[in-house]
Amino acid sequence: MKNLQVVLWRELSEKFREALIALPALIVCLILDFFAGAFLGRFFEKIMLSYPVIFVILPGLMGLRGNIFGAMASRFTTMLHLGEMEPKLRDKNVVKNIFLGILLSVLPVVVLWIVGVIKVGNVASGVIVLLIVLTSTIFVSLIMGYATAIATVLPFKRGIDPDTVAAPLVTSAGDLVTIPFLVLFILLHEDLPRLFDILVLLAVFLLLVMGFRTKFESEEKRMVGEILGIIGVLALFSSISGGLLESYSEVIYASVVFSVMYPAILDTAGNYGSIIGAKTSTKLHLGEIESVLNRDSLLDIFVYFVTSFFIAILMNVVAIGVVKVSLGKNVGLVFPFIILYPFLVLFNMFIGYFFAIIFDRLGLDPDNATVPTITTLADIFSTLFTVGVAYLIV
Repeated sequence: MKNLQVVLWRELSEKFREALIALPALIVCLILDFFAGAFLGRFFEKIMLSYPVIFVILPGLMGLRGNIFGAMASRFTTMLHLGEMEPKLRDKNVVKNIFLGILLSVLPVVVLWIVGVIKVGNVASGVIVLLIVLTSTIFVSLIMGYATAIATVLPFKRGIDPDTVAAPLVTSAGDLVTIPFLVLFILLHEDLPRLFDILVLLAVFLLLVMGFRTKFESEEKRMVGEILGIIGVLALFSSISGGLLESYSEVIYASVVFSVMYPAILDTAGNYGSIIGAKTSTKLHLGEIESVLNRDSLLDIFVYFVTSFFIAILMNVVAIGVVKVSLGKNVGLVFPFIILYPFLVLFNMFIGYFFAIIFDRLGLDPDNATVPTITTLADIFSTLFTVGVAYLIV
């Protein structure tokens, strides 16, 4: 019994050391999320009144970035571990996956846009929103593709497991650029319409050029079909988050703090689930998981659950400062949020773990399916969580 306790303590100590390595990445992600949150809070009322379709699209759009490029990071990680990819940005897998990421980002956006137009019912403004969203998506996806490669390759070259770093950084980077780019193209459309039109044409031209220069093998085409099917279904699920955000935007706006903290809540909750999902996927590929309940994975979940209490407090404290600086308003600690947020994280981590196993047993590559699924579901649960806590404090 005593020997078992010693072994368990050693394993926990090792897990906490690993989590402490990942914690700075989570904190960096949190700061990036609040950069996006400052933009959202500053322009929340403008979007709510003039471009409500964007609210229907926004959670799915942020989630898609994490879905697509988080899955790309997971694929890169597995290929690096198996020696199928060199740790270089010029590796052929990098360029090919970047075009794939752009392609997979553009198509589901149309699905989200159609749902948004149907819900809001304003076709005229919806067309403008489509041009804004598609153009920003192409440029953001190009940036995200190389950011994903860097976030995966550099840690691997330095002996750090990219599963614990890449997915959180990639999903947060997606949130960092998504909202500012949307706001940028909204302002360009309103103030510099000619430049806006030029950028729309340039985005289409870049997509066509990359399409002509990239060729997929039969196995890669199968992978594209697999990912596209998953992303298409998840885009429909993402519209649930968007519908909730648009419907309860006034409650979130009235709470003040959540209009700024919303991207961070979605992203960090999804990050925790993505970490466990990516780690489980790698273990499955390496044959390290034989039963449904794997002790090593459960220890991972427990350790990251403990760290989420610190993240909850830090998130609230940073939000207080961002609201003060960007909106000129005073808010305080939201204790229901601090207490309940770690359990939202715990729930998402278990979803990430079990879905990785389920997809593997269904014959799907968990690298392609797990991260997109957990980030999309995390968006829905996090939006419900945000609306619920906002109701408690308004």
